[in-house]
Amino acid sequence: MDTENAKQHIADATNQLSNARKCLDNGLRNAEKPPENKQQIRETLNAVQGALQSATATLTNYKE
Repeated sequence: MDTENAKQHIADATNQLSNARKCLDNGLRNAEKPPENKQQIRETLNAVQGALQSATATLTNYKE
């Protein structure tokens, strides 16, 4: 049975998004040709950063 509450799940998601951002940053630094690869990674990174900002705001504004 899942014993985590909603706030803990949001914190977990925030941590996972932060880790995904770090991995994408590393991928962007190591991306080789063609340039489309870097562009796709940038677009994914932007989406993850947006999701991370939203999750962080949700966690910050969460009411107990």
